[in-house]
Amino acid sequence: MPYYSVKAVDNAGRVVSRAIEADNEVQLLSFLEFLNLTPVKVSQRPDILGKVQRALHFRRIKRKDLIDLFENLHLLAQSGVPLGVGLWDLAEDMDNPAIKDMLQDVAYRIQSGLSISDAMARYENVLGAIAVNLIRIGEETGSLDRVFKDISEHYARVEDFVSKVKQALIYPAFALVTITTALLFWLVYVLPKLAELFKGLNVKLPTITIMVLNVSEFVKEYVLFMLAFLILFLALFFILRKKNERFRYATDKLMLKIPIINMILYNFNYAFFSEYMRLMVSAGVSLYETLLILQESFHNRVFKRAMATMKESVSAGNSISDSMRRTKLFPSLMVRMIAVGEEAGGLDNQLDYLARYYYNKLDYITQNIAKIIEPVIIITVGLFMAIIMVSLLLPIYDLISQIGRQF
Repeated sequence: MPYYSVKAVDNAGRVVSRAIEADNEVQLLSFLEFLNLTPVKVSQRPDILGKVQRALHFRRIKRKDLIDLFENLHLLAQSGVPLGVGLWDLAEDMDNPAIKDMLQDVAYRIQSGLSISDAMARYENVLGAIAVNLIRIGEETGSLDRVFKDISEHYARVEDFVSKVKQALIYPAFALVTITTALLFWLVYVLPKLAELFKGLNVKLPTITIMVLNVSEFVKEYVLFMLAFLILFLALFFILRKKNERFRYATDKLMLKIPIINMILYNFNYAFFSEYMRLMVSAGVSLYETLLILQESFHNRVFKRAMATMKESVSAGNSISDSMRRTKLFPSLMVRMIAVGEEAGGLDNQLDYLARYYYNKLDYITQNIAKIIEPVIIITVGLFMAIIMVSLLLPIYDLISQIGRQF
């Protein structure tokens, strides 16, 4: 779809510059009229430049913006105001220009005859595939207000979880940076000076001191190369994760085996699976379509592959619980509860319970993550200081002993 650079004048006589995506110039002029803008200069941009600008522009929409957006859409759907009119009014009150542009475009397309789900599908990369599909189902079943509320509450839970994890990791991250800085300071600056002192005094150095001084000399000599290698390694790591699917799967699988991290990832993905399954089942989406959407929505490639396996199993006539059991990825408690829900006809209630259960576990982990990591940090610092102190004190003790024997 072409991108246009537009300079226009609004009703107040102010000059406005905008980048607008439109099917053609006729639609562009119609959209400008809808925005009450009079074009002064219009030029088409190269597609690649337009796509990059669009991506950067809509990256400004954060999860907190989506929580507020869907809560407002919930109230709007409840009020009975026509969505086209309501979205325009809502856009006028938005401080985030990216949200404002999106809502104005959606309002225009609704008034041009598109459904709200089709209009919002253009922003699937911003809103999420599951949100767009839920909106489509809500539109078909006449339950848009409930769907908007569900989406808002989900994003609120995710935002709460992410903020708690970030807060919990502040102390470990600070401790790690401090330890690394102190280690480099000792190895690069302090120990080389002490090595010169020991050599000047002709002290016979113990093995541990020689080892520490050799490490110090190596780090001092190659510290810049080590930093360059680290930067290159991280850059290559992220490029491979983005470009190579097999590498992405292998690293995702590895992360599920790292202590502490695996607790967070497993519980978050279990909660994610349970909640979105509940939303889809409650909305009347078929299990096959639900698993297809979940497959597209999971970021972890291990869970994404599990959704593909489950999708094939369900299409072959197996129940969702049997399909989950075959992946060997889900805990037995989760499988049993979903099996009971399938048999008793209360699958959505069981999924709701599981989602809350795993979110509560996540909440407990994030509140105690610092306490879990703290012993590791204390032991690491203790070992570091012990090695340094022993390597320094042994030659000093030998020196004092030699001086004592001379008297």
